[in-house]
Amino acid sequence: MLRAFWKGLRMRPQADPAAPPEQSVPEESPPEVIKEPPMQIDGRVMSAAEFVRYVEALDVRAPLPTRVFLHHTWRPTRETWRGYSTILAMKAYYEKQLWVDSQGRVHEGWTAGPHLFVADDGIWLFSDLRYDGVGVYGHNYRTRHLEMVGNYDEVLPDGPTLDNTVAALGILHERLGLDIQKLNFHRDFSTKSCPGWAVTKEWIIPQVANWIAEHRGAQDQDLSTLRRSLLRMAQDLLVPTNDSFALARAAKARGLLGALTHEIPMEIDDKGYVVQLFAEALIVPVNEWHKVQSLKDYEQSARRSEGERGIEDIPSSDEEGQPFAPPPTDPYDFQGEIR
Repeated sequence: MLRAFWKGLRMRPQADPAAPPEQSVPEESPPEVIKEPPMQIDGRVMSAAEFVRYVEALDVRAPLPTRVFLHHTWRPTRETWRGYSTILAMKAYYEKQLWVDSQGRVHEGWTAGPHLFVADDGIWLFSDLRYDGVGVYGHNYRTRHLEMVGNYDEVLPDGPTLDNTVAALGILHERLGLDIQKLNFHRDFSTKSCPGWAVTKEWIIPQVANWIAEHRGAQDQDLSTLRRSLLRMAQDLLVPTNDSFALARAAKARGLLGALTHEIPMEIDDKGYVVQLFAEALIVPVNEWHKVQSLKDYEQSARRSEGERGIEDIPSSDEEGQPFAPPPTDPYDFQGEIR
């Protein structure tokens, strides 16, 4: 037995003194995390009427959005919502989220979030509405995102939250020239219930469509009857305009009927330009083909025929250089029917 022990000891492999020492395999280090700068948010709250005016004057940057997404917060609920304090808490939450870019690098902190949080106390502006935000994984390019405050898996939104949501969705679709029938839900591209199982498109879309119709009707009251009739006739061809932009102001001053396209940035001879196509309306009496007039000329001639001042007596602009709006009275009481 002792002889076998010594034999086994002699036959055991010996370490080669010339061989390099074995290296221990280090544990894989965690990937480097790139910390994003603090998220920039708006933080203002507006009533529905204030928000409508804000969006109507908004200079939306290209590429223009093609979809609006509806969400619900789930948490915070309507009961736990604390306005600006909750907005700051949401900002802090998003700034701790991890995400991976197209090159596989890990980042901490979203660069943007949803655009709006809609609650009982108003419409809260979060990420800049002029640019893309973050709301649906893989579907954030050329989209806008609205969060209804509350959990709507079992109950429907109501009261001011619903009213504010309908107005916000309405003016966004109207201003961006989007079809409300194509409203998107978060759950269209996710297993989440968002914007809540209780909320259906068959329930919310007709309410927004009615709001849009009423909004258009209210705007029509400031136009001549003939112009209103022509706009109704051509409404499917026209797109909403940014009334604060130079081209829209110039088109209004020239009496053009409406825009056929959104603003189109382009470069001509190494200089940047913005182009927008507008529709012009021309009118001529039957069998008096030499009396062709623009719609604006026709409206102004009607004013003169009623004893109102002609265009040569109207200043072209106010002290700030903005074109005067047409008088609120109907310049020509058009009672006919356009067919």
